[in-house]
Amino acid sequence: MKTSLVVPAYNEEKGLPLVVQEYQDVVDEIIIVDDGSSDGTFRAAEQLAGSKVKLFRHEKNSGKVAALRTGVRQATGDIIIFTDADYTYPARYVPELIREIEDGADLALGARLQDRDNIPAINRIGNNVFSFLATYISCMRIQDSQTGLRAFKREMFDKLDVKAKGLEFETKMTVRAAKLGYNIVEVPIDYRPRVGRSKLRPLQDGARMLSSLLAVAYSETSLLAKMILIPSIFFIVLGVAAGLTSVYEKVVFGVLSHAYYPLITVFLILVAIQLISLSLIVDYLTKKLDRIEERLRR
Repeated sequence: MKTSLVVPAYNEEKGLPLVVQEYQDVVDEIIIVDDGSSDGTFRAAEQLAGSKVKLFRHEKNSGKVAALRTGVRQATGDIIIFTDADYTYPARYVPELIREIEDGADLALGARLQDRDNIPAINRIGNNVFSFLATYISCMRIQDSQTGLRAFKREMFDKLDVKAKGLEFETKMTVRAAKLGYNIVEVPIDYRPRVGRSKLRPLQDGARMLSSLLAVAYSETSLLAKMILIPSIFFIVLGVAAGLTSVYEKVVFGVLSHAYYPLITVFLILVAIQLISLSLIVDYLTKKLDRIEERLRR
């Protein structure tokens, strides 16, 4: 299968040449998409362009996701690989990702599980939190939902593409693939210190990732699972109301009018969590059966 590497680049004049040089021997073509850079990224990319390296440019900065979509449209390979232009993802793991796709995986991820000291502490915490949430929502173990190194067959992109503007794209794409029952394989990789200045905004991007996780969890959940979710929301509201009432009475009056308010709060929230978990399991099984039926029809 022919392989195409898509590299979105925004103000990455230092890292981009290193990435292209390293990846040239492991893929058949490289698609660089300069996303309206204001530094020397486009000039550096022009010097790299050739028969194997193709360059495209957005006149205005449109965001990483738009650059990825442009790259996929222009790619001619059967297998698409995404990587970042900051030289953080080693190219030596690409052949293994490609083998996983050729062996039947729908999405192969380069999971940053080795040399994690190169990841800033706040980023590691966020990575662990969102990977845990992704695992819980999808009922599938996902160790690195945010990784930028990933591979998939070209025809899978329309199924895996999601509405996003920035760094939440990878997380949302991973969870959607899992929610739809596709086969996800993680390959442990090293992670190097980035070349150039980081564009990650921990609080803003973290809030966006959380909202995107909740959005994809709801939108990709089957009707049966949503029906189970309805009473869980009701129980959560009642539990929170009982908890707030007990706190108010304790602060204002110094005593609870009903001693069982705290117990009721815990009980209702635990029931809600159990129902949410049940709905996610039902949804996972439903989507897996859909994928099995889809493969049998082929």
